[in-house]
Amino acid sequence: MIVRIGIVENETAARDYVQSLIEKWASETGHSLQLASYASAEEFLFKYETPDMLDIVFLDIMLGAMNGMELARNIRKQDKGLQIVFLTGVQDFVFEGYEIGAVRYLLKPVKKTELNSTLQNCCEKILHRKAEYFAFRYQGESLRIAFSDILFVRVEGHYLQMMTDRETYEWKGSLAQVSESLDKKRFVFVNRSTIVNLEYVIRITREECFLENGEVLPVSRGAYKALNEGFMEYYL
Repeated sequence: MIVRIGIVENETAARDYVQSLIEKWASETGHSLQLASYASAEEFLFKYETPDMLDIVFLDIMLGAMNGMELARNIRKQDKGLQIVFLTGVQDFVFEGYEIGAVRYLLKPVKKTELNSTLQNCCEKILHRKAEYFAFRYQGESLRIAFSDILFVRVEGHYLQMMTDRETYEWKGSLAQVSESLDKKRFVFVNRSTIVNLEYVIRITREECFLENGEVLPVSRGAYKALNEGFMEYYL
C-alpha cells in the first residue's frame, strides 16, 4: 500500500529523526512511501493545494508564528479525513487536540515502538476508508466518491447517471459492474436500471421509493421484496 505522509516540524534535527523512523517503518512493513516535510505551518498551507493530498500528517505543536494546533484547525476547514498526529514535548494541548480530531499524541523524543503502532493504526483506517469509496473514470479524470455521498445510480439512455448530494455524473459504463463495486448492504436495486443508497430512503411502497431529497424512484415488482428486506436489515 502507498502511504502519503507529511511532517511539519521547524527543528531540522527533530524533523530528520522522525523522517528516518517513518522510512524504517516503511522498509520493515513493505509499504510504499510518499513523504514530504515542511519547516513551518505557513509552508504546509502554501503547498497543501487540495484535500486528500496526504493520508497522515505529523504536526509539531510548537512551530512558531502559527503553532500546530492552529494549523490543525486550518486543515480541518478543508480536509476532514486527513489523520493528524501531534508531536509535542508537553501534554498541555491534549484535550484541545482530540476535539480537532487528532489520531494521537507522540511525546518527544518519539519512540520507535509508539510511532510504529500509530502508523499501523492509521493504515488500518486508510484501508477501511478506501473500501468505502467508488472509483471511476470521468471526463478523462480518475474520481472517487464516498458511498455516503451517492443517492442512486441508474441507466439513463446509453449512459450511467450517478446522483450525489452535490452533483450528477454521467458516463458510459455497466450498471452490473458498478453494482459489484458498491456495498451490498447499503446499495440495492429498486428496478432493473436503478440502484439506490438505502441511507437516503425514507419510505417504500410496492410501486415507489421515496428519498430524502424529494426524488421518487419507480419500484419494479421483482425488486420490491429484496428492497424492502434490505431496508429493514439496514436500519434494524
